[in-house]
Amino acid sequence: MLPPWFFPGLFVANNSEKQAELQLINEVLRGNTQSFASLVEKYWGLVFSIVSRYIKNRETAEDICQEVFISAFSGLASYRCEYRFSPWLAKIAVNKSLEHIRREKSAVFVDVDLDLFVSNLPSPEESIDQSQLFDECLAILSDDWQIMFILRHGLELSYLEIAQVFDVPVGTVKSLMFRIRKQLKDVFEKRAQREELVLSSGGRD
Repeated sequence: MLPPWFFPGLFVANNSEKQAELQLINEVLRGNTQSFASLVEKYWGLVFSIVSRYIKNRETAEDICQEVFISAFSGLASYRCEYRFSPWLAKIAVNKSLEHIRREKSAVFVDVDLDLFVSNLPSPEESIDQSQLFDECLAILSDDWQIMFILRHGLELSYLEIAQVFDVPVGTVKSLMFRIRKQLKDVFEKRAQREELVLSSGGRD
């Protein structure tokens, strides 16, 4: 469950542009492939900007973009129309990029700077795998928060770009990122200290 200060209403659409978008989606669900082509044209730039931050080879990135839209087309019936389409699509783009990285070791991914989240941790000879631990902590966050964090710290998108993905004000993105970083840092440090304590005691509980 999201904290009470994370307002789901931020992602609810109520403008004419959203209504036009919903009309396109409904037409796609009725079998109109040309309407889906319109969605692809509208969001190709967004998807490519996300994928290309993960995948440096342009041809490969374009192939991944194709996979993103194929997946979106196949899963369109599961899209919840009360929310914005762009964050839903961005999540698919992130997931497809990560799937490619797992398959192809040559893919390039920008690691998150762990110095942002590690402070005054003990350093025994047998240190914990901080990167793996960080990934586990990141998984604790809600899907929306994971995407927002990855877009900012993993893919280095600007606050403005992230605001465009989620269709919220830039100030909202900055506020949420502050809360996300604080929560993630607290969880990471507590778990890291606990793991270090276990290691320093020889694995005894």
